This record gives sequence, structure tokens and C-alpha cells, in this order.
Amino acid sequence: MPQRAKATLSYWQRQVEKAVAPVAPMAGGEEPFKPECIMVEKVYDECTVSECPTVTFTRLVGIPTSVVDCRVISSEVVDTDIPNDGTVEFTIRWTMEVTYSVDQQTRTATETFALTKRVRLPGARVGMMVRTFHIVQCLNCRPVTVNDTVVIECEVGIFAVVKATFMVQLEVERARFCPQPPECVQVSPIGCPEWADLVESGQLWPPFPPQVDPHR
Repeated sequence: MPQRAKATLSYWQRQVEKAVAPVAPMAGGEEPFKPECIMVEKVYDECTVSECPTVTFTRLVGIPTSVVDCRVISSEVVDTDIPNDGTVEFTIRWTMEVTYSVDQQTRTATETFALTKRVRLPGARVGMMVRTFHIVQCLNCRPVTVNDTVVIECEVGIFAVVKATFMVQLEVERARFCPQPPECVQVSPIGCPEWADLVESGQLWPPFPPQVDPHR
């Protein structure tokens, strides 16, 4: 396998603003608020992914007649990569639990699933870091017959924010929470319009806890 060329990225950001003259100390010798230089991960590009895949539970005990409940136990993003400039790859892996009825009794099955995505992110460069935020929810499940075998199919709602970042030195004057990024350009289409509508409404954003005013 050919070796990937090393990135030539620099954490120094070109100065494009006029230099600000130093501010004299206030009365009493206290320093006023002023711009500061910090080392931070700068977001060079970002987008969102919404998917609604269908997964199948096959390791069942008995023949399910109905589904009582389903939930996502855990989820994680693994194998993030920028294989070439402008492209990001990542895999979302999650574990689901489904509770179903068999002969008027309830049983539980747990399985792990994965979804690999490749999206176009023009600002991504080889050598940058990939940061993600994600939500995985079980939407609905039902027993179905496949090749004379009854299995359980579930629709899963997935929402992910993908960011290409790099460590830079910035001068910061003021800040606020960022808006939800635009939708990623995906290679394959998505289903489940209800989940897509929920994502587009912004109800899943922001992914951060609200700022609390300690004086209120």
C-alpha cells in the first residue's frame, strides 16, 4: 500500500486584521478585557448527516408476535479518517435492545450494528482531525417473515455532526455558540422522511448544555 504524503498544514493563521494598540490599565491597576491569543482546534469545515437505516434482529428465542419496546443501549463513532482532501469517512456503531412477545411472555434480544459513511467535506485536508457528535434512536420495530423465518426489523434514526479540525493559534475577542451546520453531501440517499424533518427542524441542536447565569 502506498504511503500517504505527510500533511503540510500549519497551525499559524495568517494575520488579516490591523494590530490593536495596547489598552492602558484601568484605575486601580486592573487589566481591562482585551483580545487574547489562544491555541485551539479550529473548525475548518463541518456538516450534518441524517440517516434512517433498517436493521434486523435474527438471534431470537421463539417466534415473536409483537414488539413491546426497543432502545439504543450505547453508541460510538469509530474509524474516522480523511482518506483524501475533501472527503471524510467514519463508522457509527451502536448496540440495541428489543423486547418482544412470545406466547404471552416477553423476551429480550440485544445485537450490535454499524453504519459506515463517506461524505464530501470541501474544507477537509489530509492531516486534519475528525470530530463528531451523534445521536442514535430506535424509531419503531415490527416482526416480519424472511425466507420462512420470523425476524424483527427496526428503523433507526441517526443524526451526526462531522467536523474537520486543526490546531491553530487564534486571537479571540468574543464568542457564542455556533448554529447547526449544513447537511453533508452524501454518496447514497437516505430514507425515513419523518426523521429528516426532525433533524431539519433543529430540535436536536445544539448538542451542548445551556449556559446558566449564576446570578439569576
